[in-house]
Amino acid sequence: MGPLAMTKTACSSPRTAALMVATLMLGAALSGARAQAPDGGDALARVDAPLLFVKRHNYLGIHIYDTYYKWRPGGGIYVLENPGAPPGEHRIRALIDATTSETLGGGIYSDPDLSWDAKRVLFCHKPTRDGSTSIYEIEIDGTGLRRVSDPTPACADYQGEHGGQHDVTPAYLPDRRIVFTSTRPSGLVPCANEGVAILHVMNADGSNIHPISVNNVNEFDPCVLPDGRILFGRWEYVDKSALTQQSLWTVHPDGTNETALFANNLVRPEALLDARPVPGPEHLVVASLTRHNGPPRGSIGIVDPQRGKNNPAAIANLEHPGKPTFDQGTSCDPWPLPGGAVLCSGLAPGLNRNAILVLDRSGRRTVVCADPAIDCHSPIPIRPRPRPPTLAPATRDGESGGRFFVQDIYRGLTGVERGVVKQLRVIEETSRVSPSPGGAFNQTFLVSAALAFSVKNFLGVAPVESDGSAFFEVPAGRALYLQALDADGRLVQSMRTFVQAAPGVTRSCIGCHEHKFSAPRDGGRPLASRRAPDRLESESWGSGYIDYPTMVQPILDEHCVSCHGGERGFAGGLDLTGGWTRHFSNSYENLVSRRETQLVAHLIAGIDCMNGTSNWSAQIFPPRSHGSGAAPLAKLLVSGHDEHAPGLSRAERDLLLAWIDTNGIYYGTWDYTDHGSAIETWGETKEALVRHMRSAGCVRCHGDNDRLHYFESDWFNLERPELSRILRAPLAKTRKGMGLALCRDREVDPRRQRVRLMRTGGYVHHVLPLDAFKPEQYPEADAAGRSATSFAGVGDPHYQAMLATIREGRRKALAAPRIDMPGAEVRPGACRQFFPPPLPAPLPSLAAHVDSDGFVQLRWEQSARTIGLRAELHKSPQRGFVPGPDTRLLETTSFRCADREAPVGRIYYALVLVSGEERSDPIRAVVDVPQPQPPSPPLGLSARPVPGAVELRWQHSGDHRALYAVYRADAGSVDFERLTPQPFPALHYRDGAVTGGSRYVYTVRTVDRRGLESTAATTVSAAPLARILTPVFVAGFDKDLGAVLRGGSIAKGTEHGAARVGDDALDLSRGGHVTFEHRPAFDVGRSLSVACRVRLSDQPAAMPVVISCGHWQRAGWFLQRFGSGWRWHVGGVDCDGGTPTPERWTQLLATFDGETARLFQDGRLVAEQAGTAKQAKWPGPLHVGQYSGGVAPRYQVSGRIADVRIYDRALTSEEAAGLGAGPSRGR
Repeated sequence: MGPLAMTKTACSSPRTAALMVATLMLGAALSGARAQAPDGGDALARVDAPLLFVKRHNYLGIHIYDTYYKWRPGGGIYVLENPGAPPGEHRIRALIDATTSETLGGGIYSDPDLSWDAKRVLFCHKPTRDGSTSIYEIEIDGTGLRRVSDPTPACADYQGEHGGQHDVTPAYLPDRRIVFTSTRPSGLVPCANEGVAILHVMNADGSNIHPISVNNVNEFDPCVLPDGRILFGRWEYVDKSALTQQSLWTVHPDGTNETALFANNLVRPEALLDARPVPGPEHLVVASLTRHNGPPRGSIGIVDPQRGKNNPAAIANLEHPGKPTFDQGTSCDPWPLPGGAVLCSGLAPGLNRNAILVLDRSGRRTVVCADPAIDCHSPIPIRPRPRPPTLAPATRDGESGGRFFVQDIYRGLTGVERGVVKQLRVIEETSRVSPSPGGAFNQTFLVSAALAFSVKNFLGVAPVESDGSAFFEVPAGRALYLQALDADGRLVQSMRTFVQAAPGVTRSCIGCHEHKFSAPRDGGRPLASRRAPDRLESESWGSGYIDYPTMVQPILDEHCVSCHGGERGFAGGLDLTGGWTRHFSNSYENLVSRRETQLVAHLIAGIDCMNGTSNWSAQIFPPRSHGSGAAPLAKLLVSGHDEHAPGLSRAERDLLLAWIDTNGIYYGTWDYTDHGSAIETWGETKEALVRHMRSAGCVRCHGDNDRLHYFESDWFNLERPELSRILRAPLAKTRKGMGLALCRDREVDPRRQRVRLMRTGGYVHHVLPLDAFKPEQYPEADAAGRSATSFAGVGDPHYQAMLATIREGRRKALAAPRIDMPGAEVRPGACRQFFPPPLPAPLPSLAAHVDSDGFVQLRWEQSARTIGLRAELHKSPQRGFVPGPDTRLLETTSFRCADREAPVGRIYYALVLVSGEERSDPIRAVVDVPQPQPPSPPLGLSARPVPGAVELRWQHSGDHRALYAVYRADAGSVDFERLTPQPFPALHYRDGAVTGGSRYVYTVRTVDRRGLESTAATTVSAAPLARILTPVFVAGFDKDLGAVLRGGSIAKGTEHGAARVGDDALDLSRGGHVTFEHRPAFDVGRSLSVACRVRLSDQPAAMPVVISCGHWQRAGWFLQRFGSGWRWHVGGVDCDGGTPTPERWTQLLATFDGETARLFQDGRLVAEQAGTAKQAKWPGPLHVGQYSGGVAPRYQVSGRIADVRIYDRALTSEEAAGLGAGPSRGR
């Protein structure tokens, strides 16, 4: 297969019998004496050299790629001098561990590699839990220890989970240089927010470290093939599942010629790791066949890629001969031996730790070396090996681009007539290096509804000649893939794998999907090769990122919304308005809905990339079977839509088609806000509307026994509440009104759900057979029958209640805006850049205007020629000023910013673009900032006395995004003090810092986004009722899972997993957790206290959450073990301290008094942190033993919990001491 080609495989697997026959044939080819299984003595005889190996505790991790973040120190690197001798006669010496004279101390030693002459050993060492992993070298006699690499200087660039930077899996190249994988570029895994380790090369002394890969996800275990190429594992998911493609690839040491070797479109095995060439037949490799989610262990197999690049029969599974693709087990670290046997690490009968084994062709395991106290890994025979040839470099220093040459695009495009393909589009699959505010749909930075995983940079298009050839320049250092387009701009085929352009190198391919060993066609010199390479040209709409909210939605607003969700109704059932849903928008969810099957986003023919649908997304699709080449929406756009959108320009149409071919991206840049990608109050609004539906009698048709059949995400519109379908469908039609009278007086068909992103009920993390996603026919709309107009007019009380609920939902959403909403405070994101783009010529312009808040909004060109540049913004009151350090406003990687402190008057701005050491001339703009006007005061202020507090409520005066400040004075006084250190968005406040029997006077002021305060609202007064000291919630877990509420009623706890009550405590030793229905008393108010007793096991998860009712930095609170202490997180305030002690009961008390969070351990104050808690309500249930923000293994409590108590006040230090001195519960 040519470098740019995509691999071809059948969409269905061969029958099991055929696989077994093929496997046996492969086994016979590998060893003519397979049936003659050697006994243990014969197996040990094959280990005829001393053995290098590692002692370490077994691999940990919830993914195969994140073992370097885990911490179970111990062991070292050792030499077994006489592996063929009985265990009692073994002579084992430490090459390096904590006891040797040349040592790095404790920690984790890993990843040894032996030099070609068997005189030196490379290895890795991690010294501390959160430390970095470095590469070292030592002589085989244990002398000459030296450090080769140190990635710690790159730690400041890392924005993901866990800690450190990691240089791992080193291997000697033939010229003494070293290939290894490293997280240094600081890319982040899209589905886990952990560091991406990709191939690097360095000199023997550690100098000239540079990447030779551009992958945006991890690579594995490089080694050198006999011909000098590097064999390695490569994970990728360009519009595929994130789970199942960890395949085998080869590449030259200079980064050129990366080529798929095996399994890039197979679902099983999910991963091939530790691959090495088998002595003898040069095309055979041995590998570990593993699952993706779990430590890197599985079964050992031998692969013959010549039997087919995606053929399961090419695998001989040594441990499961009848199941070639079986990828589970405990084996790893294979090293092939002459004669067909394999050294590996694995379990054998009678052992509970991994040992060094010999695995023969019959699957028999013979123990070579074992240690009852620690696992043994990474065996390597200590003997010289033939040194492969050194491949001459082809790249050119000083160049930042390469060239792609396609000889004939039609080779492999079955059914596509010549002349159809007009252009090749070049797209970069970018790698995020900036933080994530949180995600969903298995994306730690939300990009799409389980479609695309990464932001895409559209670099441009190149022409295709009449003979199918193309020749064009492309930038180096980027993960690129190609799309073939027809004359209408519709997709003919997409690569869905990536390649890179090496600096100064021309990369060529024969066609699309051609076989690796095919020859070029004989038809004369291709037309494209007769001229200089083309430069990429922007498409009619431009280039760069495609962001749905800012680029696609405005086109829909202009040409589509009037009929689809606007005043004329919902033609075709579609709502194409921009109303915000929990994660996206009404229009987006309508367009990417899985109408008939989870596999396909129907209207855009998008490929579902959920883990569960891997059998679908992993295949190679025929031409015009997805994206704009197959999408009903694309067909409608190209046909003209019966002239319903006559003003739609060609550029707008092309942009819509290009968006379809992103595979349904919504958030099209890496920019974000601190509020994340979810409207946390969306569920609260939905539940309130469901209650109104029940009250209005809607459930009679929409449900069964008071339970709704379904609730669709576009039933309410948070951007324009009056357009909400839930209001208009049951509203009678009038000549000028918004009513549509869509409801019919009959039961709703439960199958007729229009908007479904997850037909499976939720994200499925494991692979399911395609039969699980059989299409279900979507019932056609039936307008017959009597209209059911529940609302005679907009004055109907149920209509008004629903409208008020949606408006309140809008206000709450705007108080914590996402990046796609008004008022968003943008945090600039960034993607990895190995070669920043040159400064653009001509330079872009700078636009500046003053918005309704009085902020100066600045924008400049976002395109392929500016993405990757740094931008400096400068300002001055002087025209023509020279930008310098004293005028610099900020530096950003984004293409917009807001000057929130612009003074009144004329302000001059200058934009300076930076590429490496080059700086552009200033790009200037000027704006006049008017005198700001203070906001209007809040309306309807009221005060209500409650036990121990006074509750205030008010209404906004028109600005849904306003903030508020609360003031209080003693009755009879005019000296008001401000109670709220920072303004907040809620329309209510609870003052708990009051004295019983005293009367107080209150007022509230509106605070705009510039910080200006309104005049005071009309004052109100109240005196608190007597304080109630008892807790609002007590779950003792001494008898059952129930909890006692204040007043004596019982709250039922729901068990999950293996959670149970035993020995007077909640027993989570085998996992599981308990949840309780959410109650307002759990919300973060003026004050709150949470107490419990916990006993963690000696092997806890990474950061177990003891009790939780919220999500970090979004809403609510939780108490967890974090790092080496405890964390009390309340409304965005982190309070860290204390010392967890495994296998010991600990009493914890976490309090918040409205100004300060405090954490007590066993009655003693261990942490204190001042701060203003976010008042956003967490709508989900209370979790005990897990994280309410997302249940995951890393948050699981392993141990016991008792005496959980929640108070609606801040307990005092004296009360904390009393709790800490109380009797211990649980045993």
